[in-house]
Amino acid sequence: MRISFFCYNLSGTGPRTRARDIINGVAENSDHQVTVLTNEPDLVTEEANILKINLNKPVDLFQNTKTVFTNTDVAHVPINIWQVAFVRLFYSGPLVAGVGPGIQVESYYQHLGKFLGINRLIVVHEGREWKKFGYKTTICTATIDREIFHPYTENRIDKVRNELGISQDSKVVLYVGELTNHYGAELISETASFNDEFIYIVIGEGPLRSDIEENPNVRYEGYVNNRELPYYYNAADVTIGPRLSDVTSNVGLESIACGTPFITTATGYIQEFAVEPGAYIYSKRTAEALHETIVELLNDKERYSDQVQRGLGFIDSNPLTLDSAIETHLEVYDELTS
Repeated sequence: MRISFFCYNLSGTGPRTRARDIINGVAENSDHQVTVLTNEPDLVTEEANILKINLNKPVDLFQNTKTVFTNTDVAHVPINIWQVAFVRLFYSGPLVAGVGPGIQVESYYQHLGKFLGINRLIVVHEGREWKKFGYKTTICTATIDREIFHPYTENRIDKVRNELGISQDSKVVLYVGELTNHYGAELISETASFNDEFIYIVIGEGPLRSDIEENPNVRYEGYVNNRELPYYYNAADVTIGPRLSDVTSNVGLESIACGTPFITTATGYIQEFAVEPGAYIYSKRTAEALHETIVELLNDKERYSDQVQRGLGFIDSNPLTLDSAIETHLEVYDELTS
């Protein structure tokens, strides 16, 4: 089978990380011919045929996309409905969109997706918004590579902290994600101002970067490769996700897989998925409430230890492995081409 992926960007967190893992996993764990069009070819395994695309070279972009998708059995566009629209200019066969998240959920985009003829949508959960528009969906929960995201030994954590210049008795609060209002980046600076004894480490890029960099209570690390994130999760005492809304939170899952509790302020499916089962801790979405939740957790050793175990138990009891996600995707490709 010839499977072709179109995903302009593969670096970052959330859907891009998941898209990269799925693409590389399909290429490395199947006998299918996999072709990938992306602007970041260095992030794709050598097992795939890779074509670099660039918006600044539109002629090459059009020619390469047309060549690849004229000769493919199934297409997969993991992220962004507009990338789906572009691929549909050249390809009329079976098309898979999304990678759990990845495709915009607003009504306008759902109408557009139906018009473009998305044959299968990969979703994290069976939401009413997709059923209403008659999409055929396949559920694929978030994926965590347990070989990378796992708790370190105490000795290794001590070593990591020494390398980061953090004392063993310091309390470290970690944020990983885009520096935007939706992700709650503005709350980080406010929350950090309540307690200069805590070390706030921020990883990510975005329009609010300057606000983060200028805060003396925040240590800004910039972009960090996903495979290096366990280093920070294990060094931290708690990870925060002050988003407005969320589904599962890859950052949250990565954090608790490393034995570091995760605090979220998000509404949405994340409440049913991880807050109600106790895997994540919920806080109201204000700097005051977030600070209070952090302090209460870190000052209660017994509660903290219980939360670590709840998080690890949640990871162990859910089908969150990359292998299961790859198997799900391969079954979808086979079904659409049979």
